Amino acid sequence: MALFLDETGFCLHPKLGRVWVKKGRQPYVPTKSEHRKRLNVFGWVDPLEGRHGMIRQEKGNTDGFLGTLKEILRRYKTRIDLWVDHARFHKGKRVSQFLTEHTRLTIDYILKYHPELNFQEALWRTMRYEETTNTYYETMEELVLAVFNRSQRWKPAKIRRLCHFT
Repeated sequence: MALFLDETGFCLHPKLGRVWVKKGRQPYVPTKSEHRKRLNVFGWVDPLEGRHGMIRQEKGNTDGFLGTLKEILRRYKTRIDLWVDHARFHKGKRVSQFLTEHTRLTIDYILKYHPELNFQEALWRTMRYEETTNTYYETMEELVLAVFNRSQRWKPAKIRRLCHFT
C-alpha cells in the first residue's frame, strides 16, 4: 500500500478568500481570534483506494510524526510505503530507530521543492477552501470539529478525484 503523508496547521484567524463584493467595498470577516492558537494535523491519503485519515498532534515535530506513524500502523495491517517531504523531523535517529522496529513501514522521500507530488497537499488545499476560508471559529473546539467533520464527509470518489485518480 502506498500512502502520502503531510502535516499542516489551521489557526483561528480567518483566511480571506475570493468573494463577490460591490466595487469599491472591502470584504469583511468579523473576528476576535487569537493568532497564537493553532490546530496541528497530520494527514495521509491512499490515492488509489480513495481513503484518507487525519490525526491531531500537539506539534508538527518528530514526536507528532512518530505518533502519526504509530496510528497508521495500527489502522493498516499490511506493508506500507509512506511518501513524505524532506521536513527535518521526517528523518533522523529516532525515525530510523522506529523504522528498524517496525519493518512493515518504509519511508520514501518526494523530490525536494515539489509539493504537487504529494497527494495529501491537494486534500489540505481543498480542506482550507471548503472549511476555513471566509469562516470565523470562536473556539479551537469549533475549528477541530469543523475540520474533522468535513474530512469524514469526503467519499472515496472525491478523494481519488482530488488526487487525479479518477
